[in-house]
Amino acid sequence: MDYKYFRDGLISLSTIQFIFSFTFLFSSILLKPYIALEPKERDFIVFLTIVNMIFSIYYLVEALKFEKVFRLEDKHIRKFGKRIGLVSLLYLPHVFIFSSLLFLDLHNLQVMIIWLSLIIEALLLGILFKEIYDLLFKEKAEREFEIDQNRKIYLERK
Repeated sequence: MDYKYFRDGLISLSTIQFIFSFTFLFSSILLKPYIALEPKERDFIVFLTIVNMIFSIYYLVEALKFEKVFRLEDKHIRKFGKRIGLVSLLYLPHVFIFSSLLFLDLHNLQVMIIWLSLIIEALLLGILFKEIYDLLFKEKAEREFEIDQNRKIYLERK
């Protein structure tokens, strides 16, 4: 568990996921006549991308306030781990529903955006579940040692 790598990874992946979702949303709306989207398909894509954008914004906000959480006591860090873990579990079914877009007959550009988004989502969830494991399921002594080590390295320099 390295505080800086987790924070930087979460910020970059959530930002990239937001950009891909935003691109997919507007390409589905603006290019509808050119890529032969049915209204039901377009509405499904719009709904999924808006949900994706909401989760991306949430993860970005959590990453930006992550430093404040780590300055506090261990119980606040565990609350953070539980909160982000619960949201990640709620996000997991969305990833599977989002992957159902691959079964629709979509334009090649949209299929490419879906694949890239799924890769980013998998990386995002991998980082999150690794950090949740480190925050919640490691032994208390090992977890406290790593948190104190990260505090010394990254937070006391400032």
